[in-house]
Amino acid sequence: MAYSPTNSGYETARRARSQPLSRVVSGLTRKALDKRGFVDAAIVNEWQSIAGELIGAHSLPDRIRFPRDRSQPGTLYLVLENGALATEVIHFQPILLERINRFFGFRAVGDIKIIHGPLPKRGTQKRPPLPAIRPERRQEIEQSLASVGDEELRDALTRLGEHVARRRQSDT
Repeated sequence: MAYSPTNSGYETARRARSQPLSRVVSGLTRKALDKRGFVDAAIVNEWQSIAGELIGAHSLPDRIRFPRDRSQPGTLYLVLENGALATEVIHFQPILLERINRFFGFRAVGDIKIIHGPLPKRGTQKRPPLPAIRPERRQEIEQSLASVGDEELRDALTRLGEHVARRRQSDT
């Protein structure tokens, strides 16, 4: 009998197909989030929209602890960077619980415990300053806008054009 890849007993190799990054990341983070009691990473990712602008900007859910009897709601441990905000969270706790449970679609959280501590640094990085615009490019912009009659509009368009030119210059 001649060798045949289909008769060899081995499955044929499959090519890896591209997947959405969200699927890959959720697979990688699932174990860590499960340890913290999070059913889904979405509560951490969407915290600012769930909690509102003020509370969401200065707090982050740390974990959810569920009792042994899973029919009872869990306790959300919330890290606050500002002690003064704790009073606000306690005051708005019923509204916050309603928003959290509406997000989950069932009564997942019944209580909020506050932990005071620093929040992890946000992913905002300061961009490097844009390079200075070349003089010949500045003259081109001014010449193309010379026909604009309104001086304020011309100045605003000039600043915009210079900014775009500096941005393009930094990308190259």
